[in-house]
Amino acid sequence: MRVNIDISQIRDVVKVLLENEGDNEVVISPEQYTNFLKFAGYDGRAVQNMKQFRGKRIVVDGDLDLSKTDAKNITNITVKGDLNVSYTQVNSLEGVDAKRVFKYSTPLETILIKRERAKKNAEQETLRANDEWNLETSNTDIAEYANVLFEYLISSVGDFEAKEPGDDERLKQLYDEKERREQIEIDTEDNENLLDLEAIEEEIGELEKRIDLYNLVYDYRYYGMRVFYVLTNDLEETKERWAVGDERTTYRAAYEKVDELIDEIGINGFNTSFVENHLDEEELKDYFREGEEEEVRGNLEEFFDEDDFEYSDPKVQERIDEIEARLEDSEIDQEEYDELNEELDELKDSDKTVPEHLIDAKVEDLVDNLVSGTAMSVIENYGLNLADFINLSDFKKDVIDSDGIGHTLNSYDGTEDTIEFNDEEYYILQIEG
Repeated sequence: MRVNIDISQIRDVVKVLLENEGDNEVVISPEQYTNFLKFAGYDGRAVQNMKQFRGKRIVVDGDLDLSKTDAKNITNITVKGDLNVSYTQVNSLEGVDAKRVFKYSTPLETILIKRERAKKNAEQETLRANDEWNLETSNTDIAEYANVLFEYLISSVGDFEAKEPGDDERLKQLYDEKERREQIEIDTEDNENLLDLEAIEEEIGELEKRIDLYNLVYDYRYYGMRVFYVLTNDLEETKERWAVGDERTTYRAAYEKVDELIDEIGINGFNTSFVENHLDEEELKDYFREGEEEEVRGNLEEFFDEDDFEYSDPKVQERIDEIEARLEDSEIDQEEYDELNEELDELKDSDKTVPEHLIDAKVEDLVDNLVSGTAMSVIENYGLNLADFINLSDFKKDVIDSDGIGHTLNSYDGTEDTIEFNDEEYYILQIEG
């Protein structure tokens, strides 16, 4: 490959080499490293093999973006920032130290994916050998949900077929026969043999697609549900991810998702009429009632006429009535008349208050005036918090019941499936794919 680099870049390269001669490491800028790389035909090892770099650590002071270049063999450097080798031919980052590494669409990413899948396959082989998900001996929810999903995939999803008892032995026979036929093809180029070879490969492909329980790989938790994918016998990983849960777990997950949605968009973010249907007007009145009652009781003279007041002690009024009736008697003598009038004056100075039923009625009138509009308008006018006047438990239940489990939980396609397993209902959501 021919590399175009101007003379100033070459001078820059030489200058850096001379300045760092004798050091254990060479600190250069991202631009300088890129220039070195161009000069070396985008081969990182060629840069390190330059005479002045031998035995030294190259330190790139900042983010190094080599994406969409012909970079390869980037090893044994330190990047004091992020390293991006996406869409390059880099197949190893041995000895590379960076804050973060981006390696999309590179041979290295493919290698790491295969390595991770091989590791997962080995883990599944251990589970298979020990029959860890046998429900007669295991009571974990992962084992339970794996069995449920396997039943679902085999019975309801057309892409999967259950492995049969003789499949492994048959595969061994087919691979042996394939090897024999391939040698015949090399030796003879026999067309009939080629057709037989194609048939063998087709049968191998069909058998390799068959799965058992342990081809399901547990991936992660999704709002309490368990998520699995399929790792086939030839180490291909399905894009699909399925979340599985029993009824209780799934509804609890849905409540958690609605909680998250409420935190994200607030109660106001839901349909207005739906929210209004869940407003508790009595709760709203209670909010105002306490304050209005305090105001009324502290200022009785402002809210009631004189006729509304009664003596605090009911016996006072009874005695007043007795005295007033006696004073109307024409046969009363002057001495008694004077004594009764004196007692009457004292009694009329006794404490007065407003009866409880009048106070309650006044408070209710004031509260009714405050909430004379719709509950929603009152809450908005007074800047109150909607959530304080909603039974959130009922609200979340109705969100789930009206939208459905799929729409509530499954942001991928809004659907859900159910399956009966051991006389219990389970939910299955395909959340990726």
